[in-house]
Amino acid sequence: MRTTWDLVWRGVGLGVCVAAVAADPVPVKKPEPPVVMLVQPLGVEVGETVRLRVRGRGFEGVSNAVVRGWNGASVEIVARGDATAISGLDAARVGDKRIELTFTVPSDAREGTNAALVVTGPGGDSAPFPLVVLPRGGVVPGKEPNDGFRDAPGAPVPTILRGGFEAKGDVDVFRVRLAAGRRFRAEILASRVGSTLDSTLSLYDERHALVMSVDDTSGRDPVLEADIRDGGDYFIAVGYVNDQASPTHDYLLFLRQP
Repeated sequence: MRTTWDLVWRGVGLGVCVAAVAADPVPVKKPEPPVVMLVQPLGVEVGETVRLRVRGRGFEGVSNAVVRGWNGASVEIVARGDATAISGLDAARVGDKRIELTFTVPSDAREGTNAALVVTGPGGDSAPFPLVVLPRGGVVPGKEPNDGFRDAPGAPVPTILRGGFEAKGDVDVFRVRLAAGRRFRAEILASRVGSTLDSTLSLYDERHALVMSVDDTSGRDPVLEADIRDGGDYFIAVGYVNDQASPTHDYLLFLRQP
């Protein structure tokens, strides 16, 4: 038979246990490193001062940004905030935060993808995000309208064209003059450096007849190579595989005929 003292001592013991449990520290979740998902515009030119828009996640408290691969390049964070939501694309794909950076690309920077952007937040450093370094003055911005053969602007070969798709159902067409007996190469750089564009490339002759078309070659980026038998005017068309345009559908188009 339990006495009153038994019940009192059991209550005291229970109170001690509850107090001990309540006193245990609550584990604090460590912040995760920021994630860089897209840098716009695609490509920076040697020797130029640029302002880049960077989309990603975990940018709260980002305190510093550097470009690895360059010595002495000073990067300044000049703006930050929420990234504009994009219809049909969730934050896991394109990020929900943005920062804007400015810096000068060194005059001795090597062309290619030898440099990488790293941002630092309370959770540490982001994974390095590749920056495409392009020759100074070697990039031609896309011209509108250019959505058909009639409006296609001329593009020299070799060249690098910068474009994007913000209007539904858009297509970019460029007229190129190609020499006979040489291989022509057109390459899109987009999804490999964070763009949401899933593009296609098509080559047409001067009578607008399709010569060839390619889709995924290097990941989702197409590479078109064709042996040109007859010299003259041709048309290279950049399209995309779904019907949804987006301000994150950026691309670089490299044209050359060695």
